[in-house]
Amino acid sequence: MKMLTTPIKARQVLNAAQSALAKLNDSLSNLEKCVELVKKRQGEIIITGIGKSGFIGQKIAATLTSLGQRASYLHPVEAIHGDIGALSEGDVLLALSFSGESKEVVKIVSYAKKNFGVSVIAFTKSKHSSLGKIADVVVEIKIKSEGSPNEMAPMASTTATLVLGDIFAAMLTEKDFTDKSFARLHPGGSLGLRMNKVKDFMRTSKSLPLVSESDSFTKILKSMSIMKLGATGVVNSRGSLVGVITDGDLRRLLLRNQATKDIQAEDIMTRNPKYAEESDSLESALSQMEKFEITHLFAVNKKMKPVGVIHIHDILEKTFFQQ
Repeated sequence: MKMLTTPIKARQVLNAAQSALAKLNDSLSNLEKCVELVKKRQGEIIITGIGKSGFIGQKIAATLTSLGQRASYLHPVEAIHGDIGALSEGDVLLALSFSGESKEVVKIVSYAKKNFGVSVIAFTKSKHSSLGKIADVVVEIKIKSEGSPNEMAPMASTTATLVLGDIFAAMLTEKDFTDKSFARLHPGGSLGLRMNKVKDFMRTSKSLPLVSESDSFTKILKSMSIMKLGATGVVNSRGSLVGVITDGDLRRLLLRNQATKDIQAEDIMTRNPKYAEESDSLESALSQMEKFEITHLFAVNKKMKPVGVIHIHDILEKTFFQQ
């Protein structure tokens, strides 16, 4: 069997990227100065760059925003034609240009610093470049090779800039950003489901739809009208959840033409019901609902006492799956 070999050029690209990332260790001290500067700001973090650096800038802005920082991307050409109005005194302008000589970037950064009084951070290869000379803080990106054919396309430099932006975002938010902060900013999709808890979305009330095991058919009907869930939980003498009765259970009872006068909750309840602990994630609750084809779960505390109810609509609507 012929063994596949990695093409030489593929190894060159990978080696160039790895080398560039390794050299970022030398940039961390200046990156700390960037963090200090940004934390003192009164306004937003504005990122600018053109070409491939522009795309990296957009990603850095998106990362910062997702971590609770006020950040946005400003295209240097559009800025010249009016979008510079997005800047205001107190902002920090993060400029990306590996060469440090991109005319559009250098011009708009110079203009912004002079006319808007913004602080400037530059991610570039040299503090002696045109951009580096303008900036208040320079983080130098050192690479031996781009790793691209004929060294024409930016590869290692953009990889290093991207990772530098991620490190910057992590350093800026490491002490202030909690799991709750992340959940608040990511209400939708799998992240929202994973980060949010049942206790934050469940329906609570002083009168949850609950009956005791010995309660009558009439009491069951009255309980099922509470919260309009079409279901009631059944608790034992200790108040622990031991069963659930749904409107489907009642329909099946009536279809059997069984007399309801002497029916008690324990006669028709589903024993060992599915439930969610209040500390469970929404992802876990939704997974149960989908697996067992049910629309709601009683939420219980550590003593198995019902403290709320979560409906599938609560999850779907409040996590923006349904608009």
